[in-house]
Amino acid sequence: MARTRRRISRREMKEDRFILWLYEMSSEIDRHWKSLTAAVVLVVACVAGWYYWSNMQADDLVQAGQVFAPGQTAMQDSRYEDAIPIFERVVTEFGGTSVAHEATIELANACFQTGDFEKARTYYQTYLDEYGSQDAHFWLAARSGLAACDEEEEKYEEAANQYLALADEDPDSYLAPGFLLDAARCFGAADQKEQARALYDRVVENYESTPYARDARIALTAL
Repeated sequence: MARTRRRISRREMKEDRFILWLYEMSSEIDRHWKSLTAAVVLVVACVAGWYYWSNMQADDLVQAGQVFAPGQTAMQDSRYEDAIPIFERVVTEFGGTSVAHEATIELANACFQTGDFEKARTYYQTYLDEYGSQDAHFWLAARSGLAACDEEEEKYEEAANQYLALADEDPDSYLAPGFLLDAARCFGAADQKEQARALYDRVVENYESTPYARDARIALTAL
């Protein structure tokens, strides 16, 4: 008597394929277990390293802030000589932190206030070279600081051109009319009266509703 063959169901076929897949995966794991173990160890090491690095960064930021704070107080009290070594320590010991960015600018400002314009210039330029425009406020402070150093050293034309560049780059900024006045003042000091007059007129015309326009009118009467 012929034996009746039972038809394999679709579910059984799927189960068989799944079992075969598990077997193949098990074989692959057995074959490559050393590589897989190394990969897992590497991932764990990377996660641990990132966690350690993050904690170190946080600790550095807290310590930098603690060192930086007395320097800010000294600046507010006009004790610029006292502030300088504090900011120098922040820049040296905590370079790369956000606090070091600000400390570099404040160090330049403190040197400027003590009349050491060459050193101030060095730190303003250091900020631009190392941090660029990461922070728009400090970037402007560094660039305008360089112009101020030129002005104090009586390099009036150079200072005027730097101030003018800052104003022209963002004429809608609330700082623009102030930079134009600075540029006009320096052109006047360089005995370039026409350039100075043109800039004062520009302030009166474009910023007439601001106190800068009043200052420009007063300056025009003195040319």
